[in-house]
Amino acid sequence: MLASGAASTSQIVTLPHIPELFDPDFLDVLLPPRSTPDAMDVDAPEPENTFMNALKSVAHRKYTQNSAPAFDSTLSYTLDAFQTLSLHMPRERINAVLSKAWEEDRSLALRIIWNTRSIHDGKGDKELFYKAFGWLYEHHPRTAIANLSQLVAPVCVVKSRSRSTQMPHGYWKDLLNILALATLEQLDTCPAPFLHVDRRGFSARRRSVGPKRLTTGERLAGMTAEQFGELLAARNQKAKAIARERRVKNAADSHQLLLSKLSERRFRALYVAVARLFSDELVEQASLMRKAEALAEGEERDCILRKVSFVGKWAPTPSASHDRVTNISTAVAILLYRGGVMSSLSRPVDASAALSGDDVHILRSFYQRWVLTPLRASSRVPEPLMAARRWGDVSYKHVPSKCMHINSKNFFKHDGQRFDAYLESVAEGKVQISGATLLPHELVAKAIAPTVHEQMRPWASSVPTGFRARVARREAQVVDAQWNTMLARLREAGTLDNSLAVCDVSGSMGDIYWQDPETQPILPAVALSMVLAQLAKPPFANVFITFSAKPEVVTLQDGVGVAANVAAMIRSSWGSNTNLHAVFVRLLLPLAVQHRVPREDMVKRLFVFSDMQFNAAEPAKEEDPGAWVTNHDAITRAYEKAGYDVPEIVYWNLAGELQTAPVEAERKGVALMSGFSPAMMKVFMGEDVEEPLDDDTVLVDEKGEEVKLPRKPEMTPLSIMKRALEKPSYDGLIVSD
Repeated sequence: MLASGAASTSQIVTLPHIPELFDPDFLDVLLPPRSTPDAMDVDAPEPENTFMNALKSVAHRKYTQNSAPAFDSTLSYTLDAFQTLSLHMPRERINAVLSKAWEEDRSLALRIIWNTRSIHDGKGDKELFYKAFGWLYEHHPRTAIANLSQLVAPVCVVKSRSRSTQMPHGYWKDLLNILALATLEQLDTCPAPFLHVDRRGFSARRRSVGPKRLTTGERLAGMTAEQFGELLAARNQKAKAIARERRVKNAADSHQLLLSKLSERRFRALYVAVARLFSDELVEQASLMRKAEALAEGEERDCILRKVSFVGKWAPTPSASHDRVTNISTAVAILLYRGGVMSSLSRPVDASAALSGDDVHILRSFYQRWVLTPLRASSRVPEPLMAARRWGDVSYKHVPSKCMHINSKNFFKHDGQRFDAYLESVAEGKVQISGATLLPHELVAKAIAPTVHEQMRPWASSVPTGFRARVARREAQVVDAQWNTMLARLREAGTLDNSLAVCDVSGSMGDIYWQDPETQPILPAVALSMVLAQLAKPPFANVFITFSAKPEVVTLQDGVGVAANVAAMIRSSWGSNTNLHAVFVRLLLPLAVQHRVPREDMVKRLFVFSDMQFNAAEPAKEEDPGAWVTNHDAITRAYEKAGYDVPEIVYWNLAGELQTAPVEAERKGVALMSGFSPAMMKVFMGEDVEEPLDDDTVLVDEKGEEVKLPRKPEMTPLSIMKRALEKPSYDGLIVSD
């Protein structure tokens, strides 16, 4: 059995002896802290000078692509990083942005990096996080590695009506991705080839890259059937031999690269950290599983099983993609053996020295059979059941968001009757469907796919039209159900009062019908506008504004589904201009003046979802030296002239890289946000934030005396960023170098 297991893979699974693997103080050994901190020069405050302040501000003036006055920086390096970081930024730009932010405030910079990953409290962009983590790993490796546990620790409080659940910022697979990218030196590469390799099954790959077919001339060149068969067999044998040689060479190259990387202290520290995090959690989960197995069916057993995490699902699988480049399964198996999890192993293994290939294969086989398989079964992981074609055993209410999003078509195709019954139960509110962790634009893209991209579905032409129609209806049901789950989870964080969305639908945002790999801003803009409209409290609910050359009001309909609401929105006026100014001076203010709307009834906050490339609000006047007027300045002046308070404006950047800033860091009544995740809306929903009382509110103390209240702080881009980053879920992050 051992021989066949070892022979079935060309992977060289051994590791050199790593003594730090068993040392809980490995980080101090490999990356010792500095004995004395770097001295920091404290500059004396410069004397204030109005002219010089004005001169410095002029240096940061910049025009948008549509010639509107703006700024090239918010004048806060941390805020620039919070706003600017994006997946497709060049490596040099990311390095510059993070270096300046780190110099300004290390703690905030570290939180900004984790915010890019946080599914529940941040932007939920894992590949952007990997690039930012790559900068941290290169320049501050001790801090990067010491905080890895904060990716998978349950530190985010997710509230529901019945209880609060604690969830991690990321997931366990992040650790494997980071390790593999570091091994292959792809942490700073976009897109990272390892993350985007074709991972279709063997049979699918073989169909596309199998041995070259014989030409018609070769088949008819006077050969008998027997000769033709021999020629075909010879070609197949040659192709197999070439493929085998290629696999052996690739395995040898991968192993040599791994050995080379393990000689680096920084990489070795990362490697040990990932292995120990997995082994520690697997030991705990294996203990829980044994306790559950000792109990009869009942509430106590179910209570224990609910504590089983997804570490079993994402723990490294021997010879799977991550393990093939890192041999991390070997390290985890050795640690589990040393931790007593493999006490029933009959063959003694000396883990205090480098292990032989036979010993390593024994440990890896035991780890796969007696640790991973039972844990994955107890946590109801659907992928093994799907791979084994055991569709009837899939528990749909336990299928994670992404898996349901990707495989709903397969569930209907292979288990249609039971999947239909499940969707009916979801519609009736009897069971739930996962969807809270999906991004809105992912759901919008899937909702409009049947009508826009039918020709891109390779399976569509091979099945009856009736079946295609039924599949499309079921997929629409899944999208709508997951959308509702996402909204329900967001509503549990609070409410959005007196708020409207303003959605940029100009030409620079892209085409909603063309979904390229580098997601264009238009899909997230539409999706987030719909989310905000459905979260807003009446009378502002289900209404938002689109703008390009001419602003229009769009009303969402209840009960018609995501696809229908997107279709209705697309029928509004979409043009090439990006005239934000018109939203205020041609729509909102004229309506208010015409209908004599009282100040207290005006909308208090507007969320502008855009790539920030606005048109100029007013024609430039070169002869006037004081004519530099940004869009925000012009809007403020127009409101003041009409006798109204300008509403608070949240500029939500959806561009691949923020090229201009609409305001500077201390501008009052403004917030700057970015990213595709609605989780960032929680900052404005009162989640764990006590809103200050107004100035005219009077409190009386126990002695009956009036208490003077502090003035209600005004919203600024800087204060909102700090509110987003000061959530308790980031408190475990520590700067250690």
